[in-house]
Amino acid sequence: MQVNLERSFLGKIGLRIGKVFPQFDATIWQLKRKRHCAQQSRALFTPASQLRRCKGTNRPIHLVVAAQHGPDAPNWHIAGGNLGFETYLSAVELLGAENVSLFGAGKDEPEVGWHSRLLQLMAEKKATHLIGQIEVDPNQGMNWSWDVLATVFKEDWDGVFIGLMYDSAFEWLRLKTKRIGKIYPRVLYVDICEPITGYVIPGRPEVGPVTMPMSQASVNRIDEYVSGLEKLHQVSFIGALYDYRVELLNALKSEGFDVVVNPHRPDTTVDYLESRANQPTYLDYMAGLAQSELTINFSLASGGPHEQYKIRVQEASLVGTICLTDDRERTRLFFEPHEYRFFESISSIEKVVESALSDPNQLAQDQSSAKKRAHTLATTDFWGSINTILVVRGLRALT
Repeated sequence: MQVNLERSFLGKIGLRIGKVFPQFDATIWQLKRKRHCAQQSRALFTPASQLRRCKGTNRPIHLVVAAQHGPDAPNWHIAGGNLGFETYLSAVELLGAENVSLFGAGKDEPEVGWHSRLLQLMAEKKATHLIGQIEVDPNQGMNWSWDVLATVFKEDWDGVFIGLMYDSAFEWLRLKTKRIGKIYPRVLYVDICEPITGYVIPGRPEVGPVTMPMSQASVNRIDEYVSGLEKLHQVSFIGALYDYRVELLNALKSEGFDVVVNPHRPDTTVDYLESRANQPTYLDYMAGLAQSELTINFSLASGGPHEQYKIRVQEASLVGTICLTDDRERTRLFFEPHEYRFFESISSIEKVVESALSDPNQLAQDQSSAKKRAHTLATTDFWGSINTILVVRGLRALT
């Protein structure tokens, strides 16, 4: 049973001390997690002992994929926009179905339950690698217990734990995910959005930013779906309407600039909640991008005032749309300058758009070039980047 610290005597003391020592809350949390991990790892003795028998054996590569949302999620299918599905299927395409296993947790499954099942699967398959989204528990957005498994791995496994991250801008998520690496040294962090080398150990290579995982099957399905679609919009914005994005879009409109917002939707949305409700399919989203000559990408992280490499840059380019972005440092790592357009501020977007639209032939060439590069990235970047850093780190490579 967990005690609400703020209502307890200790919590009141902690709130006062926390004003003087900002790290006090984090220290208390670490102590509680250490105690919890010790208790829970003892409850996992039997499946852990099964996993231990694999240590040191000359076993072939076998990757276990812990699905974040699935495999019972409605979008668990080709071109459904489910990153867990894409991670799994792209791994199968790379390694072969016999060398990849899928693990899914129930939405209400106790942590000891899914922990036991995952360890049993890893032991049965003699897993050499595990990949999972480590910021939350699989299928359980409000829970986090990956450090329990890291505690078991420390004693009973010699494989590589590949930890995916999407929201490392948030301080508490960083605290959690760093804890895993401090417990289990054979963790490779993979951050989709930001550079992460030196995340736990200064100078130690990690992977990020990196193109999102995408299977060839989904790429082919998207190509089929958008084939022949006409460009209906000069400039669009497609995505979640966070408050700061609404302000920026309103500022554009107030200056008389015409931008179509979420044209793939049959309704009109004005805020975040509306933009996330009753969403069209992923293929409809990609079609909305494909029917835009240009689309706007705001790179600001939702968890902090710094830029991120956004998935939308890759998605827009994949369907032949030029992305307008205020991202100075991330997009250029993947695309050539003519394959996207940079804008420094809202007031400069109009000039950037006018310049891009002034030469239709050049724009079409740039769109084609961006599309080719995005297709190459979809095939090579995610697993290729992981494999490269595994080798650099002296960890067992996947291929």
